[in-house]
Amino acid sequence: MPNIDFTPYLKRYRTGEWRAPIFRDAILHDAKMLPHKPAMLDIGCGQGFDTLHDIQTALASVSKRYIGVEPDTAIVLGDIFTETHHCFLEDAPIEEGSVDIAFSFMVLEHLEYPERFWEKVYEVLRPGGIFWSFTMDGRHYFPIISLFLERIGAKDMYLKALHGRRGADRYENYPTFYRSNTPKQIQRLAHKFSQCQTWTFGRVGQLDYYYPRGLKWIGRTVDRMTLGVGMPGSVIVMRVVK
Repeated sequence: MPNIDFTPYLKRYRTGEWRAPIFRDAILHDAKMLPHKPAMLDIGCGQGFDTLHDIQTALASVSKRYIGVEPDTAIVLGDIFTETHHCFLEDAPIEEGSVDIAFSFMVLEHLEYPERFWEKVYEVLRPGGIFWSFTMDGRHYFPIISLFLERIGAKDMYLKALHGRRGADRYENYPTFYRSNTPKQIQRLAHKFSQCQTWTFGRVGQLDYYYPRGLKWIGRTVDRMTLGVGMPGSVIVMRVVK
């Protein structure tokens, strides 16, 4: 598979479009380039793409097989999947070389042992198979603050005060490690793959969700400063080919 030009997707994000449909369209582009309907693997599928399950429906509609893997057994998986596994990817009984396109959305930051995850991705992909991932950019200030608040036990309290109950009013905020979240880390972990591309997503207001209403200006000011000098955005996207 050839490398792709991701510029149009970056432009869409910078002009204010939400990230989940952009990621969907990137995956669909690769799916349409194949001569057959692909077998797709949705890793960490339980809550959809930013809780948008219609995006999963769109991907499932172009698949001959749509596999879902979700470690959180409390999450009920929908009926769009042809096959589901309530376990970590590393433990999922998926046939070797059986997947055309695998993807994960906000998953890699939660990997304590990323080598195991990447080995499994490589194993289940067919030759020429593609893995897409959309996760937090470990070079941004957000992961540093996130890890600090988590270590002192304040992260969940802060998010509860801002957005409500974990898993009900907001996302679950599982433990984070950020060990597969920079281009350098990804290049090392993806060394078996034939191709590896990464892009950083950034725009003013990209982290508004994490600031109280009256303080969003702080985050936006920091965005203008960091992006103005060419620093990475808050999200990193990767596409690797076996």
